[in-house]
Amino acid sequence: MPDYSQLKHLIVTVDDGVATVTLNRPETLNAMNRELLQNSIPSLWPMLQKDRDVRVVILTGAGDRAFSSGLDVKEAAGPAPVQYGRARSGNLQLTPRAFKFTKPFITALNGLCGGVALAFVSDADIAIAADTAYLFNPGVTIGQLATYAPLTWTRWVPFQSVMRMLLVGNRERITAQQAKELGMVTEVVPADRLMDRAREIAAMIAYNSPSAVRHVKRIMWEALDVGLNEAHANGQAIMREYAGHPDLLEGPKALVEKRTPNWAEIDD
Repeated sequence: MPDYSQLKHLIVTVDDGVATVTLNRPETLNAMNRELLQNSIPSLWPMLQKDRDVRVVILTGAGDRAFSSGLDVKEAAGPAPVQYGRARSGNLQLTPRAFKFTKPFITALNGLCGGVALAFVSDADIAIAADTAYLFNPGVTIGQLATYAPLTWTRWVPFQSVMRMLLVGNRERITAQQAKELGMVTEVVPADRLMDRAREIAAMIAYNSPSAVRHVKRIMWEALDVGLNEAHANGQAIMREYAGHPDLLEGPKALVEKRTPNWAEIDD
């Protein structure tokens, strides 16, 4: 098991195949400083990918006020600009998607979520929110161009809703219920039920074939980058890669025999 304790400002626990990662700077509303952006978070995803005890990941924030307020503005106001992740291209090198993380990823919004932290909502396989949570993008209000999550959302969220969020900055906030209606999150639950519900969803996913889950995830995320016909062609190609996998037989066999499936291990 990797030594997660070396990751500053993150708390990582693993239980029954589910890793719970907590952004741990509650005194700053879990704002993301240089250490988180350049070291801890970019190091996290490769470690979780290699951890054979982890099948699903949940990300949340410490405390009950904030998931993350986004960029630590005190550092942003300093002489040295804060870089997002270990940038190897023009893309944000911060979220699991940027690291081609293949395991299911759930974001549990326990409070306010803004700026760069919105990427962990737009790039989540499943996002859920406490009824006290809200989203906002302060970018233009503080002279920043924070467009990563909004550009991703334009694939399924109404364009004008995304544009409004960008243009009004921190003068307006999207409630958890509004976020659900827009498709930014899939479910809103009472705040005291948030983590229980996230773990319930994670357990449902962890029960399934790890290989089938990862192939499905790959098919769906890659579809966002291409047109429909190409997405179907790519999906068929990935299905051909999966053909002959032992889980294709094990799943139906376990169902007929009324037992828990013995899924094949994945070598990361």
